[in-house]
Amino acid sequence: MKKLMALCLMAVLSLQVAACGVDKNAWMEEGKEKIGATLDCGQFVVDGEVRSFPSSISDWTNNGWHVSNNYENKDTFQLESDIISNQFELFNDENDSEYVYMYAINLGKESAKIEDCTTNEVKMKLSNNGLDPQVVLPGGITCNSTKEDIIAAYGEPETTDEYSLYYSYTNQDGLIIDVEIRVISTNPDQVVYTISDKNWGYVGNAEDCVTFIDEALKTSFYGDFAGYVEKNFDTEENAQALYDMEVEYYADALMYYLAIDYETVDEGIADGFRDVARKVLAKFKWDAPVVNLEEGSSLGSFDLTMYPTDFLDIILEEAQAVADSGQEGDEYAQSMLEAISPKVDEISYKDAVTETYDVDLDDGVVSSDDWDAIDDVLMDLAE
Repeated sequence: MKKLMALCLMAVLSLQVAACGVDKNAWMEEGKEKIGATLDCGQFVVDGEVRSFPSSISDWTNNGWHVSNNYENKDTFQLESDIISNQFELFNDENDSEYVYMYAINLGKESAKIEDCTTNEVKMKLSNNGLDPQVVLPGGITCNSTKEDIIAAYGEPETTDEYSLYYSYTNQDGLIIDVEIRVISTNPDQVVYTISDKNWGYVGNAEDCVTFIDEALKTSFYGDFAGYVEKNFDTEENAQALYDMEVEYYADALMYYLAIDYETVDEGIADGFRDVARKVLAKFKWDAPVVNLEEGSSLGSFDLTMYPTDFLDIILEEAQAVADSGQEGDEYAQSMLEAISPKVDEISYKDAVTETYDVDLDDGVVSSDDWDAIDDVLMDLAE
C-alpha cells in the first residue's frame, strides 16, 4: 500500500512539474514572429490573429468579434460619408471579458453600416491577466516590455507626457497614423492606434482657421486650390468641383438677373456666361479673416471683410438696351452676353462689408449657410 501511495504521489508531482513547465508567455514570442519589427508595418497581433490598421470593421466582426449590444441601433444604424462614429466596443465572440474600444469612419461616398466602415481608432489594453486580449505590437512589444524596450524598438517618441509615448508614421496608402503607448509604472498597459486628423486638413486653433478659410475662398473663387489640397482640406477632384459649382452658381444668378432662362438657354451661350462668371469671380477681394477662438476651445467666431464688385451695377445700361430691343430666346441671350462681356474689365468695388460668422471646429469649421452668405456678399447678391 505504501508503495502504491508513493507511486501516486510521484505521478501527481510529475503532472505539477509538467504544468509548471508550460510557458504562459509563449504567445508573446509566437506573436512577435507573425508581424514586422517597426510600427509602420501597420499590424499587431490580438489573441494570435494578425490585425491590420486601418481595416474594415468587418475584418473583426467576420473573425471572432461582435459590436457591443450597447451600441444603439447597431443593426440598422447608418454612418454618413466622411463622418466618424461615437466610440463603441467590440467584444470577443467566445469570451465577453475581452473587448477593444473603437471609432469607425465612413470613407465611402454613401451611408454605411458600422461593419462596412473603417477603423478610425482602436484602443487596446495590454495585460496578461487572462481577461483582456493578448496583444503583441511590432517588434515584440507587450505588457511585459519596458519603456526602454519601446524606445529601442521604435526610436525616440515624437512627443511624450507624464504617462504616454507618442509616435506617428505614414502607411502604404499615404495615411498618417498616430500611435499612443501608455506606460504606467514600468510597463505599457494600453495602446491606441488612430488615423491622424492631419490626413483631413486638421484645423485645431485660430491660426489653422485663418488658413482654412482663406484657402477655401481662393479655391471657390479663383480656382487656386494648390494650398487647399496640399493641406489636406480636400482632394483635388473635390476642390475642382467646388470651384465649378461656384462658377455655375454665379453664371445662373447672372442669367436670372438678366431675365434669361438658364435652364433652357443654348449650351454654347451658357458656356459664355460661365466664362464671364470666371472672370468676375477672379476679381473678388477679401481681407484675411480675424478669428476669435480661445485656446483649447472648439467654438468661436471670425470677422471677414469683403469687397463686393460693382459688376451688376455697371452692366445695367447695356443690359437695358438689349431688353428694350424686343429680341427673345437665344437671340436675346446671345445679345445680352455680347453686351455685358466687355464690362468685366471695368469692374471696381463697392464699400467694404464686414460680417461675423461662427466657428465650430467639431462641425466643418464654417457652416454651409455661412459659406452661402459669404458667396452672396462677394457676388453682390445679398439683400
